[in-house]
Amino acid sequence: MKTIRVLLADADQENREYLINILEGDPDIDVIGEAGRAGEVLEMIAESKPEVLIMDVNLADRDSLEVALDINLNYPSTQVILITDEEDIRLLKRAMQVGVREIMLRPLEVHELLSGVKQIAESYRRTMESKKGIAETKEKISLSKQQQVLKASQIITVFGNKGGVGKSIIAANLAVAAAARHKNEVALVDLDLQFGDISLMMNINPRKTIAELMQESGDLTADLVDEYFYERSGVKVLSAPHKPELGELVTSFGVETVLKICRQMYSYTIIDTPTFLDDTTLTALEMSDVVLLLISLDIPTIKNIKKGIDILESLKMLPRTRLILNRSSSLSVGLEPGDVEKVLGMKIAGTIPSDFKITVSSVNRGTPFLNMSPKAPISRSIMELFNTLDQNK
Repeated sequence: MKTIRVLLADADQENREYLINILEGDPDIDVIGEAGRAGEVLEMIAESKPEVLIMDVNLADRDSLEVALDINLNYPSTQVILITDEEDIRLLKRAMQVGVREIMLRPLEVHELLSGVKQIAESYRRTMESKKGIAETKEKISLSKQQQVLKASQIITVFGNKGGVGKSIIAANLAVAAAARHKNEVALVDLDLQFGDISLMMNINPRKTIAELMQESGDLTADLVDEYFYERSGVKVLSAPHKPELGELVTSFGVETVLKICRQMYSYTIIDTPTFLDDTTLTALEMSDVVLLLISLDIPTIKNIKKGIDILESLKMLPRTRLILNRSSSLSVGLEPGDVEKVLGMKIAGTIPSDFKITVSSVNRGTPFLNMSPKAPISRSIMELFNTLDQNK
């Protein structure tokens, strides 16, 4: 591994000496300098161009996050690690917004510090290499082939503006169904940024989520985005943030960029959404080739879905919308599918039967029911739904 050039910034001389002792014990790391004040930090970065800056949150002469912002804007090749004494969600949010790559808490663990420095440096190196590679690849790929790839790709958003209609479990299993035919060509993106549980359903404990992806410096590339996806059952999964408040870091522009990259990388991109319409959900809907609007046979759901249909119609998205009846075999309140079609003014394009036992077991085990019970009626209905989408592609 090429030696990583590291700069230290801490007002406390003892802290700097402690870090130097740890870092210089690793042959892959070279501590090129140390600074106690913000002015010194910026001067040394301009002169020596370190790959990684390890900076204490308490600089004597200037706010460390302001310094991080300056570095992000003027020296984007220097990746910042912030050291602090206590976990503070407000600090975390501000740090991500100004481009800090990682926050580490004291007392520092030697392995965590060394591996963190190496991972951040290697990630940035791969990003720069991928940018170069993509530029070269674009010159080699003909325009007609690019058009064929774009034409073959589909974005499918699962939506329902009433909680409890089963969006997430349908989205997860639909992605697994797609991957059965298009292995490693299917993405599953969780845009329920506050309470998304796709990672739970796919048995993933992600270290990186879409919130961290949004804080990457520079332009997003296919190789960089791919680092944030976790593979399960032939599906590449991009998870929702670990904490609801981190959803604020995800912008509509960021979502648009990620979905454009997904369209280039995958044959199918399946999106799970929250029950409300915000900027990121609207962006997903607008970019979708197909919107699966989930309903169930109960009056509160029908009332809410009617409002959702009106909104989709006003946004001219109704031609791309397919009405999907979930839990079609469950006990209703006197409603029949035909009654629902009349009320909503839309035909039901697909039905998924109820199977409480399988779905609950599936969620608890973190295993999509399509893998757990592939011959069950609920699994066959998901495959039929995907076959319809695949045929109409």
